[in-house]
Amino acid sequence: MNISAERVVTNMEEQLRLLKQAINNQDHQAVREYTSVIEGYCRLLKDTPNHSQTIQPPEHTPKPAVSTPAPTPTTQNTSEKPGSLFDF
Repeated sequence: MNISAERVVTNMEEQLRLLKQAINNQDHQAVREYTSVIEGYCRLLKDTPNHSQTIQPPEHTPKPAVSTPAPTPTTQNTSEKPGSLFDF
């Protein structure tokens, strides 16, 4: 899915309008939220090599499953002295 830079800027303008309202209402929590959203839009535009083209959002790539080996049971040699450093 491609997102145009114009659409990102339009969304930024809407968030900026909401940010101004939150500042006027002295809603500090909303100010932080809208500021974070605008910051995300800025990063999205900044990371795009050519702003006039469309923005390709990152694709979700599944990570391969990592299998862990099962522990192998160890057997002790009972003919040797117990507690020897050479018992493996």
